[in-house]
Amino acid sequence: MAGRRRSRRSLAWLAVIVAMGVVLGVLVSIPLLRGEPDNTQGSLVGKAAPAIAAADLAGRTWTLEDGRGRVTWVNFWATNCEPCRTEMPAMQVLANAYGDRLLVLGVDWGESRASVEDFAARYQIEYPILLDPTLGNFYRWSSLDGLPRHYFVDGDGTVVREVIGPLSPTFMAAILLDLLGPV
Repeated sequence: MAGRRRSRRSLAWLAVIVAMGVVLGVLVSIPLLRGEPDNTQGSLVGKAAPAIAAADLAGRTWTLEDGRGRVTWVNFWATNCEPCRTEMPAMQVLANAYGDRLLVLGVDWGESRASVEDFAARYQIEYPILLDPTLGNFYRWSSLDGLPRHYFVDGDGTVVREVIGPLSPTFMAAILLDLLGPV
C-alpha cells in the first residue's frame, strides 16, 4: 500500500514537471514565432524627433538641424554598456561608408568627459560623441532607462526607426540599406 502511494506521488510530480516544461516551452517559443521585428514601430516612430542640443568632445554644439536633409542616427550609449562597446566600431564603419548621407550622433549617458574621451580614442570613434551630463537629452527621447537606444531620423526630422537594445552589424546595415539604399 505504501508503495502504491509513493508511486502515485511520483507520477503526480512527474506530471507537474512535464506540464511546467510544456508551458515554459510555449512561452519561450512565442517571440520566435513572431519573426524578426522590423523596428519601424515604437513610441516615437512617425513623430517629430525630440530636440537634441549637446556639445561634442571638441566643444562644438550639435542639434538635429545638423542632419537636415539626410538620415540622422541618434545613439544613446555609455562606456560601461557592453553592447555599446560592441556596436560602436560597426557604427563607425557604416558612418564612414555612407559619408554625407548619414549623420551619426552618439549621445553619452551622463558620464565624465575624461571617460568618454578615453573610450572614443580606444575604440577609434570619429563620429560626433555628444556629452549629456544632466541626461536632459536622453529623457526628452525616453522616459525609461536602458541602453543602448537607437533612433533613425529622416531628413525632415521624423523618427522612422526605433530600436531599444543592441543592434547586430548585419541589422544596422539592413536598416541603413532600407533607409538610404546601397553604400
